[in-house]
Amino acid sequence: MAKNYFQPQTEDEIIQVIKEHSKIRVVGTGHSWNKICLTEDALVNFDNYNKVLHLDKQALKITVQAGIKLWQLNEYLDKEGLALKNLGSISEQSIAGAVSTGTHGTGINYQVLGSQIEEFSLIKADGEKITINREQDNELYQMALVNLGCLGIISEITLNIVPAFNLHDETYTANFEDVINNLNELVNKTDHFKLWWFPHTGEVVVYKYTRTQAPVNDSRFRQWFMDELISVNAYRLLLKIGSINRNWRKNINRRLVQNFIKPLDRVEKSFKVFNVPEPPLHRETEWAFDISDAQSLLREYKSMINTSGHRINFLQEIRFTKADDFALSPCYKRNTLWLGVYNADNFGWDELLADFEIIAKRYNGKPHWGKEFKSVNKEFFNRAYPMLSNFNLLRKEFDPGNKFANDFILKIFEA
Repeated sequence: MAKNYFQPQTEDEIIQVIKEHSKIRVVGTGHSWNKICLTEDALVNFDNYNKVLHLDKQALKITVQAGIKLWQLNEYLDKEGLALKNLGSISEQSIAGAVSTGTHGTGINYQVLGSQIEEFSLIKADGEKITINREQDNELYQMALVNLGCLGIISEITLNIVPAFNLHDETYTANFEDVINNLNELVNKTDHFKLWWFPHTGEVVVYKYTRTQAPVNDSRFRQWFMDELISVNAYRLLLKIGSINRNWRKNINRRLVQNFIKPLDRVEKSFKVFNVPEPPLHRETEWAFDISDAQSLLREYKSMINTSGHRINFLQEIRFTKADDFALSPCYKRNTLWLGVYNADNFGWDELLADFEIIAKRYNGKPHWGKEFKSVNKEFFNRAYPMLSNFNLLRKEFDPGNKFANDFILKIFEA
């Protein structure tokens, strides 16, 4: 537990904390499932450091403080007739936390969320502020963008933005094998494509989002009834029922797919389609894989679940992103399939995580930096990330005294 907790409102206050403390970590919404934010000394939270600093509508750029939440940014941009070009499923995270952990959305022509950043400022361990620009400092930019919070503290971020757009959302259920057989076509011919698979069923929920300027036609009543009443309250009730007798979970998942998830054909603002209702508390891991292994990987994962004693009561999410050049991005140099493995309680979680990680490592997967992973070590990360040693040299240059390191960081990098 941290001895000191700070919520700075100015950059000077951030620099003062850095200069006065020997161990520092930053925490945002607390959306990470692992121990990446833990420290016994100074914990810094940016909930009060969340302002929009400058908007350039002509150049389509916005500069914000690092603590602004994605939902706050979405709402601000929407009022100005603007948007981020891609988003993840959840908007509660701070922009700096999402970028630092390689958070992503879906769409094979879209990289991780941090790829929308044009420039960011970083305060190093000695209190010096540097600015890193995509074009002017490209090598450093590629190295430092996904940084796990161990190069320093991000202060300000300038993002590239786009005119507001809508998404045509086609959601429906389909046979698992039919979708997997046609996966390449579905991924490559859809702007933003993802799947939800409810374990112990033979169907998947298909989400096809197409960018459009067609007018919004989604009703507020449907959003309230389906996105709040059914997706939030009814789903939580079913999870509680499944915890009474875990053998009921298979039937509950089948009922969900058959009776609750109905075909949907709507047009809505982009951020309202990208972002889904906030899920209930759950356990979560997510790994990134080369998209060329997608079909065999998904079939093997489904087979493992169906032939094991696992009783899973939560959807499994499958998304796709474009390759990038960011040193610590799990999508480094490869178009990527992301497989998110979730369970709504601790029952059987350790066994599920262990079984999944056996498959994940066999397929040369890389874990999401903000989620749970267990059976990996320095040797694994050195194999998985060809630029890891270069990043560690940069880390030692920016933070020679390990001020921004904790046990989580030191299990990945050399001290």
